[in-house]
Amino acid sequence: MRMLLGCVSLLVVLAILGLLAKTQLKQVSGDGPAAAVALSAASAAGVDPAPATTPMRDLPRQVQDDLVRAMQAAPARGDDSR
Repeated sequence: MRMLLGCVSLLVVLAILGLLAKTQLKQVSGDGPAAAVALSAASAAGVDPAPATTPMRDLPRQVQDDLVRAMQAAPARGDDSR
């Protein structure tokens, strides 16, 4: 009985985490109705909606460039580093 309750509670927790992940990914990807409303509002106002989505595409490249730059830079060390 105890093992059955543990398995059921584990399945409930996994289902809740799955639903949370699904809603978070939907908000990030912009496939939801809020994104459609924002795009239609931007086009109705005569504003190009593309610049609002461009920085998200460039973010991984910018992070990678920053990491490469940080790894190539020599670390600042004091005289007593030995």
